[in-house]
Amino acid sequence: MMYGCLMKFSAECGRTDLTRELFTKVQGQDIHHHMAMIKAAGQDKDVDKAFAILEQLKGSGMKLDTLVYNSVLDVCGSAGEMKRARSLAAEMRKDGMVDIISYNTLLKGYGMCGDSQGAKEVIAEMEKCGLPPNDISYNCLINLAASSGDFHGAWETIETMERKGIAIDHYTVSTMMKALKRAQPSRDAVNRVMALLDRHGIDVCSEEVLLNTALEACIKHGEQQRLARLLARFDTNRANLQLATHTYATLIRACGILKRINRCRELWTEMTEARGLEPNGVALGCMLDALVCSGGVVEGVALLRKWQDRVPVNTILYSTLIKGFTNIRDNKHAKEMWEELCAKNLPLNTMVYNAIIDSHARVGAMDEVTALIKSMDASGCKPDDITWSMVAKGYCVTGELDRALEVFRSLPAEPNANTVVIYNTILDGCVRHNRTDLADVLLENMEQWRIHPTNFTLGIIVKMWGRRRQLNHAFTAVRTLPKRYGFKPNGPVQTCLLFACLRNDALDSALEVFQSIREAGHPADAKLFSALINNCTRAGKFDRSVALVEEAYGLASKGSRVIPSGEELDPMCLEQLLKMLSKQGLLQKIGLPLVKKMRSAKVAVSPRLMTMTLGEQEQV
Repeated sequence: MMYGCLMKFSAECGRTDLTRELFTKVQGQDIHHHMAMIKAAGQDKDVDKAFAILEQLKGSGMKLDTLVYNSVLDVCGSAGEMKRARSLAAEMRKDGMVDIISYNTLLKGYGMCGDSQGAKEVIAEMEKCGLPPNDISYNCLINLAASSGDFHGAWETIETMERKGIAIDHYTVSTMMKALKRAQPSRDAVNRVMALLDRHGIDVCSEEVLLNTALEACIKHGEQQRLARLLARFDTNRANLQLATHTYATLIRACGILKRINRCRELWTEMTEARGLEPNGVALGCMLDALVCSGGVVEGVALLRKWQDRVPVNTILYSTLIKGFTNIRDNKHAKEMWEELCAKNLPLNTMVYNAIIDSHARVGAMDEVTALIKSMDASGCKPDDITWSMVAKGYCVTGELDRALEVFRSLPAEPNANTVVIYNTILDGCVRHNRTDLADVLLENMEQWRIHPTNFTLGIIVKMWGRRRQLNHAFTAVRTLPKRYGFKPNGPVQTCLLFACLRNDALDSALEVFQSIREAGHPADAKLFSALINNCTRAGKFDRSVALVEEAYGLASKGSRVIPSGEELDPMCLEQLLKMLSKQGLLQKIGLPLVKKMRSAKVAVSPRLMTMTLGEQEQV
């Protein structure tokens, strides 16, 4: 018994030499010892040895069961010997030794070989023999189809399972989630996979692999709302799920994407202190990225210092911190991180070069940028489109727009997404530096240069025409460009158009654009509301000013707050409104009721505003 257990354990661990040695020491070898030897042959992918053991068993007079034959089938599948597997299966069928496990073992083998046709033939044979495929059978087909990028085939199998009432389990969903992570399927395919979780009531917290794959698929495909729901489900239903470091890293990354930095800190503390797990480079990288994206790059550096003696540092960690300092325009500390990276002789790549080049470009330090570009070749790195977009950005900062255009024109003729980024950067530079001549050149050549404008491009164009006091061109751009290039104007574009209207004293047009923003469900912040209130007040549209205040704070009947929580209207615009109402003798009629509504709704009211309204009440 002891030898049998040791043989089985050593075979499963890949110590096949030990399995064979133990076999020679066994007195009275039985079928279980031979099964361990077959398993060892499978580990070595030695099909001949597995068949030799089977023949030895046949000649021994021992009574063989289906389990023995299935073990040899498994060896054939793991070694890719599917012809021998099918031949053995035919022999088993003839002797009445085949069962559902036999067929599923064949399916697993075809899956490992990537042979979808062979797998389909097995399914047809199962149904013909009166052994209906079960969930394991169909999951083998789904895994095979999904692994080869055949989403249509995978979905056909899932639909067959649903039609036959075969349970869609966490393995099925996990397989599809992994496929989403590896491939670039259509948006419809992404939605259908995500809907499986809801339709079949599968708890992502029931199995760690499923939790990981679901989170990673949501992250890759930008499914932020579903990501938030998955995290909420995790927080309430995690039960006793004991997470590995990799899962903590994925959770921290997900929370970082959703800007939940405090939750990131909680997960990090739980992993390192409550659970005592040692973070790896991936987990530390996810935590640093979350801190950097929330403006906490200094905290990120402190975290790196705390763990750098226990977690091997790498180029990605330093690149993340360099980007963090770049985001807050701290060129000095970004440069220090770069010098530390170089001093540690860590491998350099184009990504980290781009990070430090961006830092210098943002402050217009073009001598540093030029020196870094020259050093890239010596480090075995080549500038890419992103590198050149940084160079163009630097020239735009210094006002050298003609040199930025030279960089653009030096790019390969075939345009791509980064080409549009550089084009947008230069166009924005023209607007900032009032280079209308160069801006016109860019617009005139957009089609010739095969630039496919985006909403970001359109926003710059609208801003430009607003500053040039040619509002009709701004409206024309919003009306024509999206139709020509197949996109829909987003909230930021509409907001740019609204401010262009205000800049050109076209208040009625601005209010019409505002109405479009609200009807489309685009967010409207306190800055936008404050600007409209100011302009309506100056134009004597007091009722509209008051209505905008009520809309912003949700003061009207059954209204809800529109401006984000934590934002407040500019106190000066409210003071100006009350002053104008007082001059017109309307403070008692309109102003006081507005302030009372604000106080009832617990909206912060400035002391100056309170003084103005109290003074009016005393006069009354």
